[in-house]
Parts: sequence; C-alpha cells; structure tokens
Amino acid sequence: MKNWLLAGVFCLASCAYSPLQIQVYPEFLVTADAIGSGHTLSVQGINELPGGGLGSLGGVYSETSRVSVANDAGEAIAAGLRRGFANWSFRVTDTASQVQVVARLVRLTYNSPDMVYTTTIDTSAEIHLEVKVGAATYFGTYSASGTDRNLVKPSREEVEARVNNILGATLQRVFEDVKLKEFLYTHL
Repeated sequence: MKNWLLAGVFCLASCAYSPLQIQVYPEFLVTADAIGSGHTLSVQGINELPGGGLGSLGGVYSETSRVSVANDAGEAIAAGLRRGFANWSFRVTDTASQVQVVARLVRLTYNSPDMVYTTTIDTSAEIHLEVKVGAATYFGTYSASGTDRNLVKPSREEVEARVNNILGATLQRVFEDVKLKEFLYTHL
C-alpha cells in the first residue's frame, strides 16, 4: 500500500510545472528583391498580447505552469521585419522615413490541455501590419498556427523553439503577401 501511495504522490508532483519565461526571436527567410530601391523605412513593433501570458504547459496544475515572454516581443517582431525589409533593398532607419511600418502582435499562444500527460500542444500567432507611404496606407493581417504532440514535459528550449517557429512563419507570410508588394511598387 505504501508503494502505491508513494507512486501516486510522485505522479502528482511530476504534473506540477513551474512558470516558464521564454525569449522571442523569430527567424525566417526573405528573398532579396529591389522593391525598396534605397527608400527609407522605419518599423515600430507593439506588443498587444492580453495579460502578458502565452498559455500553459498543461498538466494537473496548469495555472502554475504559465508560459510568458521574457523580452520585448514588440521589439523582437520589429527587428525581424527590419531584416526582411532590408532584404527588399529598403534603407532601415529610426528617424523620419518615406515608409512607416507598424506591426501589432495581437496573438501569440502556447497551450496544452489540462491533463496529466501532455499529448497536444497548440501554438498560434497573429500580427496586424500597417504600412504607410505618403497618404496611402496598406493593412494586412497575418497568422499561423500549429499542433504538435509531446508525451513528456517539454524543455524551455523546446517551448521557445515552437513559439519562435510559429512567429517566424507568421512574419514569413508578410513577405509572401503579393498585395503588399503591389502596394509598395505602386506607391514608391
């Protein structure tokens, strides 16, 4: 009987995870293009995530196993966009520019069901982009989501990689947007 009791206590203890903070640094590839042809461009990233948390690692004690972002997510998004627009031949600047880009991170999630064993992990991201050239403005909404499977508690590195992969896929869609390219070609 004692062995069963100890096994039960161990099982419940293993389901209680501590809060986890991750670094956001999305990576993606942008094919070089001359769309910007040396025009100046500035990027502002704004974190509009509600409550600051991304979700939970799951388990019986899901409320104590929250996942949150440790760095400035808005600036991480802006840094990624700056690299991408530089590949499009824009001269990225922090001062007055010919093109102004505002990226709002409105959703970034990492969630597991409230079960003893984590089997499904849902990740998602959504960015609202506003691009101004003179009096013209382009609005775009970009998102990505995914579901992974895991039988054991993921490490911080695994959680960080999953979140950054989904965020990178979301930003990749910005640079694959044909309407955005047409807008820039038309107004530059």
